[in-house]
Amino acid sequence: MSLEQSQGIQGPESNCQGVWTRRFVWLLLMTAGVRLAFLLLSPLELSPDEAYYWDWSRNLAWGYYSKPPMVAWLIGAATSILPVSEVGVRFPAVLLNVLALAGIFLCGRKMADDKAGFIAALTYVATIGSAVAGYIMTIDAPLLCFWVWTLYFFSSGIDEARKGSKQAWLWWLFAGVMCGLGLLSKQTMVALTFASALFLFSLRDTRGFLKQKGPYLFFLVQFIMVVPFLLWNYRNGWITFLHTAHHFEGAEKARHLRIGTFFELLGSQIGIITPLIFFLVFCAAIASLAVIARNLKRSPQSVAWPLLGPIYLEISGFFPLAAVFLLSFTQRVNANWPAPFYLSLCILLGIWLHAQWAQSRWQDRCRALFPRAILLGLFLVILTYSVPFIFVYTPLEGKPFDPTVRLRGWRQLGIEAQELFESLPRPNMSFVVARRRQTASELAFYMKDRPRVYRWNGFARKIKSQYELWPGPIDKLGWDALVIIDVEKDIKGLDRCFSSFTFLKRIKVPLGNGRFRVFNAYLGRRLEKWAPT
Repeated sequence: MSLEQSQGIQGPESNCQGVWTRRFVWLLLMTAGVRLAFLLLSPLELSPDEAYYWDWSRNLAWGYYSKPPMVAWLIGAATSILPVSEVGVRFPAVLLNVLALAGIFLCGRKMADDKAGFIAALTYVATIGSAVAGYIMTIDAPLLCFWVWTLYFFSSGIDEARKGSKQAWLWWLFAGVMCGLGLLSKQTMVALTFASALFLFSLRDTRGFLKQKGPYLFFLVQFIMVVPFLLWNYRNGWITFLHTAHHFEGAEKARHLRIGTFFELLGSQIGIITPLIFFLVFCAAIASLAVIARNLKRSPQSVAWPLLGPIYLEISGFFPLAAVFLLSFTQRVNANWPAPFYLSLCILLGIWLHAQWAQSRWQDRCRALFPRAILLGLFLVILTYSVPFIFVYTPLEGKPFDPTVRLRGWRQLGIEAQELFESLPRPNMSFVVARRRQTASELAFYMKDRPRVYRWNGFARKIKSQYELWPGPIDKLGWDALVIIDVEKDIKGLDRCFSSFTFLKRIKVPLGNGRFRVFNAYLGRRLEKWAPT
């Protein structure tokens, strides 16, 4: 799907494309090295979400309370090879980030040339979002990887089908597999499924591909791959879908526009993507859309072949991003929701910055601004990498603006909880209970031997986490329990489950500058009953 070669357009770098490929290889190696070095040297402990997903990985299934299963599968695979540690849990994030970077380059090269691929990859590296996604192991790490590889194989399928290749169906098959893996990673991937369908139906030229078997194979494969996940949800009362719908309750209840939530989202995106890169991808999207509109005006339902790539990127990047911003007028939107859309926009920026079909005064100005955008982005990325060391090893530790607090103190909590556990009257007939799922998962990871930790949700039947989907300690009647409850939480009737319930001590985990993570520890003697689930 070459944007220049398909019309015989030769860019100024067309005679030295290998230079940009070699530059990308160096960029890839340096990025992988930095990501891996930071992973090995970082003093940060697992975030509550990471510990939660790790706990899932000890109970592999086709689905979980709030998310599809991919994150648990990947963590389970990594920790079966590497030690069960922060490095073991987070290593897949590094690997997936590097693979995503390779996919971005290949997409740019497929839709334009090597230079476009390099610009797109460099743009992505220079965002704070990329740095975070390459370190924290959450559902976004696999989503971003499989998103960009779906873009690559889908565009390759279009290219091969255009050429009349008999092997085109293989590219569609691979695209379906990548999209299926993405759907098993995060619900947001469905946006790319719909974007791909919209692209195929949008123009007379693209509707022609529907006469071939490839597009149907693309959709069929991803559907087959998610059938086990759908069956798991059916057997569990569609719990993942109900949880997902809960995120949009604010929009249903909104009676007026909420300007504050819009600017909250805008500010978060400018920070995550970095200011100048955010401006550039926005300019690329608007300018490319204008070129596409002019072409459609001249030739309705048909456009020049070099513009098909940008059209696909607009539909998979700018359109859903605009939809998220519109949603923010009715409810609060999590900052990571639009993350995959920027992959499409980074590729679009790489193509647009030097495409001859896009020549304009705006393009010249943005091309001049690009080096400064990259330098600012890389500076902010370096600053992001330095944050843990600045706050952990200086007097700034624990200050109100310390962003590392959420990822510290859990190991010490595990140590103190373990000491209490070993001092119980019957440690061999005792188990651990917590009130919040964050505390339960962190205790499970940082206590010795990584015990099964149960979450107490009261006597209510409402499911609020994965812990309510797993069996409670109904096989431990007569056992004792070490109960760890965040100081701001009450015991919510837990004392009625034991023959006696005694306060042991208050655990205060120091976070620096007078800040503490505080818990109350109790001893429950002889479990008599447990909440229904």
